[in-house]
Amino acid sequence: MSKEFTTRSVPVTNAKTGEVRMSAPTPVYVPRQSSETISMPAPATAEGQESGTIAPPQNENSAGAVETPQKDVGKAKASKAEIETLEQFIEYAYSRKGQRVTLKSKVEKQLAKNSRLDEAAQARLFSVAAADALLAVPRQLLLVSREVEGYPALRGALRSFVSALMLQHPVFADPEVHAALSNVPDAPSVDAILKKVAGYTPAVEEGKEALKPAELQALRGNAINLLAVWLANARGLGVSELAALLYKSMWLPAVLELSDDNARLRTLTEIEQVTAVGLACQQFVEEANEARRLQTHAQQSADEMSAKFAEVEKDRYQFEEQRDALQAELAALRDHSTEEMAELRRQHEVEGTHLRHDHDQLRGRLVRRLADNIEMLEVGLTALRNKTPRVEVMLERAEHVLEALQAELKNLKEE
Repeated sequence: MSKEFTTRSVPVTNAKTGEVRMSAPTPVYVPRQSSETISMPAPATAEGQESGTIAPPQNENSAGAVETPQKDVGKAKASKAEIETLEQFIEYAYSRKGQRVTLKSKVEKQLAKNSRLDEAAQARLFSVAAADALLAVPRQLLLVSREVEGYPALRGALRSFVSALMLQHPVFADPEVHAALSNVPDAPSVDAILKKVAGYTPAVEEGKEALKPAELQALRGNAINLLAVWLANARGLGVSELAALLYKSMWLPAVLELSDDNARLRTLTEIEQVTAVGLACQQFVEEANEARRLQTHAQQSADEMSAKFAEVEKDRYQFEEQRDALQAELAALRDHSTEEMAELRRQHEVEGTHLRHDHDQLRGRLVRRLADNIEMLEVGLTALRNKTPRVEVMLERAEHVLEALQAELKNLKEE
């Protein structure tokens, strides 16, 4: 089987204005079998058409094959050429201009055997991708890769091709976006890179026609959607997270451009992608319900905590009252004990004074009594020492001293 490339322009209809224009010439891969010429059909218009094969729109049931008209169409039926390599499948995806692409199990199994893209194949595919000015196809390839099961090499090859394509596309040329696509650890947040892509403005190139406002808007939207699918693959973001990110980066800015209620009503009643809008609304409703549930739970917890706090406050007030009562009682005891101590101190001082006075009196009396008795005994002893001892004097004096001592002893015992 030989290969040949040709170019073809296809009609493109603007969904908003209805304007029809011809696309830029697109490189198209045309396989050849022996001497027969096989032409690439124009893309089908039905978004839900099954793909994974190169099939002409007039024969949707032949998905997985390319109808090959013979030179004499009236004499023989068209033969079919199956997609056999990943390169052919990607070329087919680009021929559909961003419409949905799917893989039949038979074709998926065949592609898994030929999933490698060498440098020459990648160069040819990048040439084909260059005609996709609005970046409408890569997202479809990423979505197909998510549906591949059991063939990790095929899934990896599809994602690797799209990743390389994104890294070289101008809309993702910002260094911070590159860092995020390369999974650098300190890369900016998802919000930041989506805002970068949403604000992309192409550089003016000499000799090249600038994108129209509608085309630029379509390019930004396709790039954001592509990045959202890439983030879902690379970082495992869920549908609800992606819906919130797309709302902030793309949907909300578009809504803010609606000038009045009539414009909002027109937009609301002109919705065509009902499933997409319903999915986004469902995610937001589920998030709102979850937030409401969490709020209710939080309110219940807050009420329980408030009740417990009220009980604790009540206990605290009781403890404070008991503390104040105990402190007042302690202060009263302290004051009373202070007064008692002062009174005892005064009494002790008075008693001490009396005792000192009594002691002084007793001492004085005993001194006088002893002095008198000593004097009497000395007189008696003097009488005994005379040449003619006078015993009766001594006896009289001794009796006086004995009586005096007995009387004093009696007084001491009574005191």
